[in-house]
Amino acid sequence: MKNIIEVRKDVPSGTIVINNPANGNALTTFGLIQLQEALGDLHQEKNVRAVILTGSQQIFCSGTDLKQLQSNLNPQEMLPHQDVELIAELLMVMLRFPKPIIAALNGPAVGLGLAIALAADLIIASEGATLVSPEVHRGLVPGLTLGLLEFRLGGSMAAKLGLLGAAMTPTEAKQYGLVHDIVDDELLWARAQQLAVDLAQGSAQAQQMCKKLLNETIAERLETTLTLGAAMVAASRTTSHASEGINAFLEKRKPTWD
Repeated sequence: MKNIIEVRKDVPSGTIVINNPANGNALTTFGLIQLQEALGDLHQEKNVRAVILTGSQQIFCSGTDLKQLQSNLNPQEMLPHQDVELIAELLMVMLRFPKPIIAALNGPAVGLGLAIALAADLIIASEGATLVSPEVHRGLVPGLTLGLLEFRLGGSMAAKLGLLGAAMTPTEAKQYGLVHDIVDDELLWARAQQLAVDLAQGSAQAQQMCKKLLNETIAERLETTLTLGAAMVAASRTTSHASEGINAFLEKRKPTWD
């Protein structure tokens, strides 16, 4: 299987790059496994104080690989969806990861790509980035993204973004406090690296405890929410609307809802 996750060290940071540009940096099931393994590798590197997560070329991540999903759809029965479990597990690994994670959005963060960005501790974005959860236009439910949006922005904004499937610009996201900085495309990684340098000035132990307080204590319902969200994602995939929505997207036409 093709490796679509690249890892490099630039002490005090480690950078994870989603590198599948021919498919919009979409994440296959194998890609999800690779991404979690990359985090595990950087966890072990003592001189890596922060992780930068970004995409190749001009896109962060276009979400779940819909071609792979299309081949697995069956509207007649509830089938196990391994990737949903892997996604939920990945997001919890990120939230519990002892080191700060910086999502550097070098382009669109779509669906699963947005959920991954929301599970990071800090988000910076290039001027060409967008943040969008378009699942309702595919007959799907953004169950995991909604839980993280509610945690970061509150229920009202989660409802707006989830129900409309509308895109948010970096400027709008910064106004809401979701994006921490907007920089020119060519300066994005350098800005992320500067944040890693700044983070390295603090106590790693204290930062780990801060993350635990924020993501496990204050967000005490988040794990339950993500578990329920994953179940809703899997359930939505068994519907006729999911089949129609995904087929319509891949065929570049408007869906017809029955």
